[in-house]
Amino acid sequence: MKISKLFALGLFGTFLLNSCSSDDDGFVEVPEENEEQAYEEGVIILNEGSQAAGTVSFLDWEFTAVENNIFETVNEDMDTDLGMYTQSIFFDEDHAYIISNGSNLITVVDRYTFEYVGIVDSGLNVPYYGVAYNGKAYVSNYAEFDNAEDDFVAIIDLETLEVESTVVAEFNIEEVKEEDGLIYFEGTYFGAGNSIKVFDPSTNTFTGSIDTNDGLNSFEVDDNLLYALSSTQIQQIDITSGEEIWALDLPEAMQGASNLQIEDGVIYFTSGTSVYAVSETELELPTEALFSYESSSAWGAMYGFAVEDGYIYTSDGGDFASAGTIEIYTTAGDFVAEFSVGIGPNSFYFND
Repeated sequence: MKISKLFALGLFGTFLLNSCSSDDDGFVEVPEENEEQAYEEGVIILNEGSQAAGTVSFLDWEFTAVENNIFETVNEDMDTDLGMYTQSIFFDEDHAYIISNGSNLITVVDRYTFEYVGIVDSGLNVPYYGVAYNGKAYVSNYAEFDNAEDDFVAIIDLETLEVESTVVAEFNIEEVKEEDGLIYFEGTYFGAGNSIKVFDPSTNTFTGSIDTNDGLNSFEVDDNLLYALSSTQIQQIDITSGEEIWALDLPEAMQGASNLQIEDGVIYFTSGTSVYAVSETELELPTEALFSYESSSAWGAMYGFAVEDGYIYTSDGGDFASAGTIEIYTTAGDFVAEFSVGIGPNSFYFND
């Protein structure tokens, strides 16, 4: 969902804004004397924003406090922000790449200090998700929303921060993951689609397609197995052959499922404001939710979701005009903590 819900309310016009971009191209020097790794141990929360620029929050591993607006705080002497509708973040060993598809920007920061490093501000057209592999970034771009055939992959040299080439997909592409030297794009458009597209970075071509159930909205790759979640079904697929190994049809109470996550042999997903868990070994759907929470948000219920190291992270977008909230639970479903963050928290990332 994410930015799609806001655009459905008529906010498309802001895509042409690039006023947030810097005049600097490529990398800038990060002062060697600043060795403090302030954001090395904790959770990075990306806040999508609304009519204002997106922001980033940070939560320490002990869940004692959230620090909001960390990019602005660290880079207070710079006349720049992250742009509108910050959609996702991807990482390499040293850097975080923050995608703003409302301003067609990718802002690069040191992943542990959040000091500004550089920016990609040309060659993008509604960038959505990205992955770093072998010195390059591969970023899905929507281009025109009503035209599936113009979606493209922007291939970025991570040394120069320049888009060195583009590959038109001729079909919708969204979320992207890398596994064993191949790149997998979710072949969907806001939950409408039924395939995973295989991209070979050695030739910069799409080389195959893996069929899934209709309504695919999230996927994971784990131990060379592909897990695909649609609103009505979970599938496990052999990533090499594309053959389905098993499928679980979801009962009515769980339909509308989204937010697939795999952690320690357990499949997690959400439906409405409830979280469900399925053991990979037993493959038995639960009779009740692991936990549920209440939300009055029209578009932002369970807006972000992640599972990591024994904890479940959820976020609620609220009214998309004021602070959103995140809640943390154990994987047993016990409530741990709640914090206020930025506008429209949409995703969690883990820095260690």
